[in-house]
Amino acid sequence: MAAQILPLNPFQNVVASGVAICDLRNLFGYTVERLILQLGGGALTKAMLTGIQLKANGKVIYDSTGSATDARMQFRGVGANPAFLTIDFTELKARSKLGLMGGCLDTTLGVKDLRLEVTTAGATTPTLIGYAEVSTPQVGPEYAFMRPLIARVHRLTQSIGGAGTFPLVVPHLDPNSGGSLFKRIAILSANCTGVRVERNGIREYEVNAAAANNFNQVEYGRVTQSGLWMVDFIVDGIFEDRVLDTRPGGRTTTANVFGTFSAAETITIEAEVMEPLDVY
Repeated sequence: MAAQILPLNPFQNVVASGVAICDLRNLFGYTVERLILQLGGGALTKAMLTGIQLKANGKVIYDSTGSATDARMQFRGVGANPAFLTIDFTELKARSKLGLMGGCLDTTLGVKDLRLEVTTAGATTPTLIGYAEVSTPQVGPEYAFMRPLIARVHRLTQSIGGAGTFPLVVPHLDPNSGGSLFKRIAILSANCTGVRVERNGIREYEVNAAAANNFNQVEYGRVTQSGLWMVDFIVDGIFEDRVLDTRPGGRTTTANVFGTFSAAETITIEAEVMEPLDVY
């Protein structure tokens, strides 16, 4: 069956400053491909969405903000619109169906509770409604490996002490703690001038100028964003053999990311990963 669009249940507690909650149990039985939020009412901007968390069985599987989500989605080619914000589990520019659908949230695989929490700050009389693009679960044998994996987003902040090169603390990068399958590493920074990624001591990515990083990504159809340094392992739209696998089972013993900065600041790192629900 083709993808369907369904309304989300009404958000509760949509206030100027607070946590709005949407119960997503009406999506049970489907595979969730995308969630689309519509911002309205009095002043409500994406910058006022200071926290967005999707929780499955009480576990946070998506952790971001309105501004960060918007930057990452626009990078991936989702249209810019101040009234709409997309949380996308698909890869719209993937070159295979497995790449397109890999990471979608199959609610039939052990999901007992699903809720979206959106924290607002500084709004006036906001309204918030949502829609979901869903499809029937992909149960064919070709999906056996991909079906349990969810396109999750993990977030943390890190203080950069000054100009120089520093190791970056990327969520779930360390193979000794389990590692993960990385699609992208998003570094939200005003002063990042270079990034290096090493696995087992071997450089797998190194770019020392934002202009060069952006040029390469634009050639592949990405839409680069100010204040966002994106390390995109699937920039060409191919998932197979492209993701950065830091799991011990992937024969990874060490994994490190280093960032070079021109000045002190506090950065945010958001990791776009592929993980089953039962880890982390």
